[in-house]
Amino acid sequence: MERTENTATENVEVEGKLFNFRPVFFTAVLLCLGIAFAYLHTVYGVAVWWGFCLLPAAAVPFIFCRSKRQALKILLALFVLTVSFCGGFLRFTARMDDFTKTNTYAGEQTVVGRVVEKVGYENGTYRLTLTDVRVGGTQEKGKLVVYLSDGHETQIGLSDEVVLKGDLRTDTELFDNYGFRAYAIGKDVRFYMTAESWVKTERTFDLFLFARQRMENVVYAGIPETPAAVTLALLTGDTSGIDSGLLENVRRGGVAHLFAVSGLHIGALYAFCLLLVKKTGLRKTPKPVQFVFTCAVLLFYGGVCGFSASVVRAIVMCLIFYASSLMGIGSDSLESLGAAAIVVLLLSPTALFEVGFQLSFLACLGIVLLSRRIRAGMCFVGGKVVSFFKNPAATPIGNNVDRPLGVWERMLRASVSFLSVTFAAQVATAPVLLCSFGYLSGWSLLLNCLFVPLVSAAFAFLLALVAIACMLPVAANGVILYVPSVVLSALTLLFEAVDFSTFSLETTAVASSAIVMYYTALLFLTDKWNTGRKIRYTIVFVCICACMAMSLPALV
Repeated sequence: MERTENTATENVEVEGKLFNFRPVFFTAVLLCLGIAFAYLHTVYGVAVWWGFCLLPAAAVPFIFCRSKRQALKILLALFVLTVSFCGGFLRFTARMDDFTKTNTYAGEQTVVGRVVEKVGYENGTYRLTLTDVRVGGTQEKGKLVVYLSDGHETQIGLSDEVVLKGDLRTDTELFDNYGFRAYAIGKDVRFYMTAESWVKTERTFDLFLFARQRMENVVYAGIPETPAAVTLALLTGDTSGIDSGLLENVRRGGVAHLFAVSGLHIGALYAFCLLLVKKTGLRKTPKPVQFVFTCAVLLFYGGVCGFSASVVRAIVMCLIFYASSLMGIGSDSLESLGAAAIVVLLLSPTALFEVGFQLSFLACLGIVLLSRRIRAGMCFVGGKVVSFFKNPAATPIGNNVDRPLGVWERMLRASVSFLSVTFAAQVATAPVLLCSFGYLSGWSLLLNCLFVPLVSAAFAFLLALVAIACMLPVAANGVILYVPSVVLSALTLLFEAVDFSTFSLETTAVASSAIVMYYTALLFLTDKWNTGRKIRYTIVFVCICACMAMSLPALV
């Protein structure tokens, strides 16, 4: 792989190396492998000694070794990677042991807990998630999910402590009808209850939950129901208020990721923080103060959103990039992504098997590894088109222009760059989308080109307006939130008027071997290898052919 991944990176081939070793990124990769191996060991009983099958791969770097000093570096790297692999294995195993060792309940019980999440359904049922659970006076680990009938939701709020009576059961099974219960295990949900009666006792203060509840109350008070639900989904990732038909159409359009707080949202907020630092008195403060301010804003917002895997990943990458820029050193996108993955997986090892984690990190990895190749290909094709029509006024979209760029040229290059990033993310996440949802949207590229720039530009502005409305609730209704209400109502009409399920690729299953061949092809399409093009393109061609052959039965 290339030597650096800075903002002004050049493709540097290192003699005697197949790729440039990035310690943090490869530590994250081995951590993932350790967790995956622990999953196989715990679920399928794969013997531990199979882990030694990785030992032959450890000998490969020594083939390129040229000195004793280099050999010592390789040994140190192998030691770190081995520790990471074992750490992933032990972390996942310990998490499974802790989750399954829980008192078993099956029958009527009285439970006390504090509400940390509240979700309503169209059939009138409401779901509460409780923490600090006590069953019959016994403090229990984990969380409880409670289902209530219509009418109770208006009287129970976040941070309320409630006493409930009903049918309680323990569910610490690792699998259900949908497969491995990674999300429930990651959220530490161990108990489920259908409540017959309840009593609210007191409210404890939680800053994040208070801010979230305040935001929800203000948004629904100042905006009509449907655009209010869309606003909350954009700001917090909570889609429970959106009509199921509308939400499914958004998913079919390929833009549901706009409702999953991730790099798009955190990046926009990060840019807004930098703008505040540059345009206010903060620019005169020491750099550590500026960093602490930005860090506090991002972490507070992340807490309001529940610190999901995509939020943590985006925050870690933004803060690493900002710290590097303040210290005047280059930042490496792969290393930042690796650091983010390590943080997320150490906190919740089962996140590796959650769709949200996979989509978030694969999209980011695809952008880092593939976007430049895709951009180069688009520039090459664009240049050929310009030459074919022999238009003297046409603007080249490549990178070799000596004269200053005009407005049209800058717009064209920005469009090519955006398209390459969007397409790279979609290519990298396609197999996961197919496996998880059974289809790929044919509208995805077009709708992402329409909505991603809009959300990027308006997100921080919308968040700021909602924050002001929370502080000035009297002016919120019909004043501060009027413009967002009109804009979101207009945008919602598009998804209510057009059926985006008409153009999609659907399949019943995707072979694991085909997925392996697919990602192997993408890996060798990148410019991170210090090998000849013929070798890489031969591998790519063979992998693509194998992937198509293995996928054909599912597509027919």
